[in-house]
Amino acid sequence: MSSKAKDSVMRSTLAVTLIILASKGMGFIRDIISAGYFATGMERDAYTSAYSLFYLPVLLFNSCITSTLIPLYVDARQNDSRLGADRFASNCINLFFAFSLGIAVLMYFLAEPLVRLVYIGFDPGKAHLTADLTRIMLLSLLFVVTSIVLASVLNAQERFLPAQLTGFPLSAAVIIATVFFSRRYGIRAVAWGVFFAGIGQVLILLPWCRRDLKWSPHLSLKDPRIQQMLKLAVPAVLAMAVNELNHLIDKSIASGLNTGDISALDYAYRLIQFATGVLAVPLTTVMFSRIARKSAEHDRSGIMEILQNCIEVMPMVMVPFTVAGGVLAEDIIRLVYMHGRFGMDSLRVTSSVFLFYIVGILGFSMRDIFNRAFHAMQDTRTPMRVACLTVVLNIALNLILSRVMGANGLALATSVSCAAGAVILFALLRRRLGRMGLQRSLRELSKIAAAAVVCLILAFVLNRLVPPAAGKGSALLRIVLIVFASFAGYLAALAALKARQLAFLKKTLLRR
Repeated sequence: MSSKAKDSVMRSTLAVTLIILASKGMGFIRDIISAGYFATGMERDAYTSAYSLFYLPVLLFNSCITSTLIPLYVDARQNDSRLGADRFASNCINLFFAFSLGIAVLMYFLAEPLVRLVYIGFDPGKAHLTADLTRIMLLSLLFVVTSIVLASVLNAQERFLPAQLTGFPLSAAVIIATVFFSRRYGIRAVAWGVFFAGIGQVLILLPWCRRDLKWSPHLSLKDPRIQQMLKLAVPAVLAMAVNELNHLIDKSIASGLNTGDISALDYAYRLIQFATGVLAVPLTTVMFSRIARKSAEHDRSGIMEILQNCIEVMPMVMVPFTVAGGVLAEDIIRLVYMHGRFGMDSLRVTSSVFLFYIVGILGFSMRDIFNRAFHAMQDTRTPMRVACLTVVLNIALNLILSRVMGANGLALATSVSCAAGAVILFALLRRRLGRMGLQRSLRELSKIAAAAVVCLILAFVLNRLVPPAAGKGSALLRIVLIVFASFAGYLAALAALKARQLAFLKKTLLRR
């Protein structure tokens, strides 16, 4: 990859990162407010469980659309006319609108039995509330799926920023519902907030699409690219949905554990999603479109070079956050969630779950990049097979570790299974593409590992020396002090070891 191309990638990634940071920050505020109103009580468990059921088809559609539409749309833009590409995109919008309508209707009427099937440990009152909340959220499925298609078309055109704006309506609607309506209508008000957020996601994308997409009411299953999309869809869905499937399995098993364990898993997992959303998703989003373009050009060496850079950059970014998050787990949960009804018991359970989730954050990120690489090359079967293996592994580990470690074991099982999936995917990519400069990357990764040891030692020592936090203020002070010192040591170690990607990042930022 040329220096000019790397600069372009860096600019796009940084721009996407800023938007995601703002979006995730607002989501952060949403979760903080929710914790204060509902803590880890029964209503929050019901809402979290209902949202997982609602979000499962959203995730499946998202996995299918983003993994298959982008490469096929890129191919249409390069090899057909603009009119042909618009016709394909319109066909996708109309097709997925019809599919999502059918799924929403089916799940609406089957909500009660679905809840009882998935959350076998719920008592009748909790199961009934969960089913009601699920029905309310399902009303927005049509809008959410339409926004996913629109965002994917914009991403395929390398217009990455609009798609990242769709997180704002969800946070805004849920915050308004929680603050102004939950005291009167309870947790059902928050579910209605999710419904209105779906409408907002479509409305926020429409102005951006007017210039880049000419919609038509065309709907045909005979379009060769639609047939190719449907052929790739099932494997893509299974491959990309594995993370949420594993999380849903965690919650299902947790429904038979202690009250509040489901909420603790959700609060901790949302922090992991925040970290990966800010640190990993921008790079994954940009690289996916570029790999799809290289694949359409049959540029194998270009794909290998992009992947090599990802293999070096992602660990360099994620490792220090993993170290700091693990050492400061309790301080982070105290700072973010501890207020209102969120007390010491909730703090203890959530922080320990967070610790076992964060050890897998690099595995989550690398697995998604490798999945996207296969999808960009229009191979969805390989990631699907690996996804099935990781789901089986996660279930086996869940059943074993939950007996010994409770909710902590569920989080650890997810982390281990995701890391295993990433390793397998990398091995299969290497077999398909070649060595990908692995020896060179291993030298860089060894430098990152050495710097991580420095970071860990500094964080661990300072954590022992700095007095324990008694409130939010002291927790923030501890986090800032320890993170600043340990990250400074990490960066100094990388600089001393002359890490290649650090030097490039510094050079690029100085140009800005």
